Amino acid sequence: MINWNESEVLIDRKSKFQGRATIIKPGQDINQLLEDLVANDKSLQKASHKTMHAWRTGTEDVKLGKINPTNQGMSDCGESGAGVRIMTLLERSHLINVLVVVTRWYGGTALGPARFRHITTVAVESLR
Repeated sequence: MINWNESEVLIDRKSKFQGRATIIKPGQDINQLLEDLVANDKSLQKASHKTMHAWRTGTEDVKLGKINPTNQGMSDCGESGAGVRIMTLLERSHLINVLVVVTRWYGGTALGPARFRHITTVAVESLR
């Protein structure tokens, strides 16, 4: 069973955002993790954008203080640009062996660029 760290639900004009993060291992099946996450959470099944995500695996050279990413991936899940935002967060934070997933329940009002701030906010919170 995967242990997910969840952010609080952020609400803006009836849209809801929630971030989740978990530690992963190199070679782990990311698609299966995402499928299991959605299958085991009924609220996620109703989301407009279920699994906007990014992940990175690799090693850390402690002596050199350097991160060596070996594999990574992302998906917008229908919210154009979301995966890139989450991946940028992982890269700038020098994080490896982690998967971050953000879910959005669309509330009927377009949020414009604010949606990207919300995606980043809940992603950061899930990593804490």
